[in-house]
Amino acid sequence: MNDRPSIERRAAADRANRTLEALCRDLAAGAFRIEDFDPDVVEQLFELLDRAEPEHDSFAYAGVGSRRTPPEILEAMSDIAQTLGDAGTALSTGGADGADKAFETGALRTDAPITVHTPWPGYNGYRPGRDPQTDIDIVHPNSTASLQGRTYADLAREHHPYWNRCSRGARALFVRNVSILAGALDDDGGTRPVRAVIGYTPNGLAAGRGAGGPRPPPPAAAARAMPRVNLSRRTPPEPNAAALAAVPAIVRDAILGRVPGLPR
Repeated sequence: MNDRPSIERRAAADRANRTLEALCRDLAAGAFRIEDFDPDVVEQLFELLDRAEPEHDSFAYAGVGSRRTPPEILEAMSDIAQTLGDAGTALSTGGADGADKAFETGALRTDAPITVHTPWPGYNGYRPGRDPQTDIDIVHPNSTASLQGRTYADLAREHHPYWNRCSRGARALFVRNVSILAGALDDDGGTRPVRAVIGYTPNGLAAGRGAGGPRPPPPAAAARAMPRVNLSRRTPPEPNAAALAAVPAIVRDAILGRVPGLPR
């Protein structure tokens, strides 16, 4: 039986998150300034945000991106993953060559949980279950897996502009991308929710046509108002500024300074 108060609290929290992220976007775009608000209200807001900051080991981040990520960005991704892993923050990623592997490599230098979401068993050499040598949890979504009451397949179909033209394999890859946003497994058998997406697309654009990568970042990020930081130097500054304002502080601190010229 569902705990109705808990469901209502989660729904209220989702609405508050969307409102806060919209505010961050407007601030980043220069629509108004923080000085326009009542100083007492601003002080109270920052106090609330400080208290609401999640513990480093209570959430996950999604580390994703293009297979054609430049070497210097791959190195930055590994460093970011190691910093977050040292803090106990879990990694949720997709096992592809390039960006995914870079995040995995950095996280493997730590004891933080790592979950690799694959489109089918054996993808890129990953076998379902926990790898006894690396302790990586390897999962792949099934037809009934859901995220906030929606199946992964439904979310993928909704956010892929050419779903009906995709092959079965391409659809499986895209469903896997949704699975990444579901979270990372922890050592106690639970799931840590993804609170931020860190990725790279060659031309700095968000997921979708023209992003330049062989596969876009997880599509459900848009549906869940997930803050997405693109490490490409070609990323427009407004989206990155809004994302960096919305991600947990440990994620923001791990990213800043790692990529020279990162728009923010």
